[in-house]
Amino acid sequence: MLRRLSTVTLAGALLTAMLTAASPASSSSPPLEVVADNLVTPRGLTWDGRHDRILVAEAGKGGPAPCAAGVGGFPACFGATGAITAYSPRKDKAVRIAHGLPSVINEFSVLGLHDVDASHGRISVVFGLGGEMSTRDGLGRQARGLAQTGVVDRAGKLRPVGDLLAYEQKYNPHPADLNANAYGLTRVPGGTLVAEAGGNGILRVGDNGSVRMIAALPDQSIDGKTVESVPTAITRGPDGAYYISEYSGEPTVIGAARIWRLVPGKSPTVVARGFTGAIDLTFDRQGRMLVLELAANGFDSPDKTGRLIRVERDGQRTVLAREGLEHPGGVAVAPNGDIYLTNRTTSLGEATGQLLRLRSR
Repeated sequence: MLRRLSTVTLAGALLTAMLTAASPASSSSPPLEVVADNLVTPRGLTWDGRHDRILVAEAGKGGPAPCAAGVGGFPACFGATGAITAYSPRKDKAVRIAHGLPSVINEFSVLGLHDVDASHGRISVVFGLGGEMSTRDGLGRQARGLAQTGVVDRAGKLRPVGDLLAYEQKYNPHPADLNANAYGLTRVPGGTLVAEAGGNGILRVGDNGSVRMIAALPDQSIDGKTVESVPTAITRGPDGAYYISEYSGEPTVIGAARIWRLVPGKSPTVVARGFTGAIDLTFDRQGRMLVLELAANGFDSPDKTGRLIRVERDGQRTVLAREGLEHPGGVAVAPNGDIYLTNRTTSLGEATGQLLRLRSR
């Protein structure tokens, strides 16, 4: 889907243990609760500590026109249908705090607002596109925010910041094709780090709009075939390093997805293997890594069941949630330990998406 259209002591012994792709054990965790529904293609999410709420990125449903050729020549059609929904656990209420954000739809997926971050006193966002400059130009002026990072103000208005598409068009860091399709971001002092699924790398976008590559994630060779990395999320770990999940290309290769550890100024290193289509990751209050798989049997399977896997301190893996996960897309942890997930994230714009909660024990 993505490429086609597209703790304090966690280092050391734990990271060594994580390299082992052991079969995850099942957990008797509480059932998942639906706390918000009727979301339109929800993707990433984050905890907003300033307002004690979860923010959910909704990619929207595109629109009927204008249309332009995207990756592979498939038409992508624009609509200002993206949004951000805020869920308050205290009030048990969900409201949209931004709407009218850029979105495109093609034969395979909806692309648009893919992730949101609420740290450092601002709401930072990143948009995908699944195309090149001619794609965005052909969609008209309203589509300008696609393939960019940005800031959403208190009134819900988008201000684009860093043009990821212009960087992709100029440098094309991965030779497979010109394809700007950012999927995840995290705020850092003075800017954001972006997981660029289309370009297979990590970009740093300064608050002044500058864009530069800080890490290129290499392809794999599996059974003689090249499998691209397709990074999907980046988050800061309890040890201060950054951790990156990868989707690992299509068609899905079971167990091919890796987790990378990145220290700025150094080359990224693999710290965990054996995942399938990892779409997001975060850490719980105990500093244990949580990895979310879009579909445990691969996106090509008719089975849409995903998995939330916790990597224990000894490197063993525990499945925290499986039943009820249908192509989940994002995971975040609240201060009380509750885990929130977006669900039904790959529809073609139907308002069937959900925000789920897994309560801490």
